[in-house]
Amino acid sequence: MISNLLAALFATFALGPLQAEIERHAAAAGQPVEIIRQSQACLSSEVPALTRRASEDTFWTISIVIGLSTGWSSPANLLDKSNPDCAPIIKLIQGTEEAADEA
Repeated sequence: MISNLLAALFATFALGPLQAEIERHAAAAGQPVEIIRQSQACLSSEVPALTRRASEDTFWTISIVIGLSTGWSSPANLLDKSNPDCAPIIKLIQGTEEAADEA
């Protein structure tokens, strides 16, 4: 029961904002709609594993939700760098975050 609650909280406070963050970075960088389609492919392959981990590892879930909501953690950290669908999305998020830090 608690694992279902944690998975729901994780979906609300981590996965939803992750998709919004990807779309925001894509728009800010002037990326084509193709990158948003690729982000959906990335998330469709990553979400089951992330949800499973969220339901099994309470500390990880709480730390991720707090980190993302406070800005201490980047949404790119949730994605698998070795996933070919996610690699460009991770680059996009990290690239626009670095550019914002320099400004």
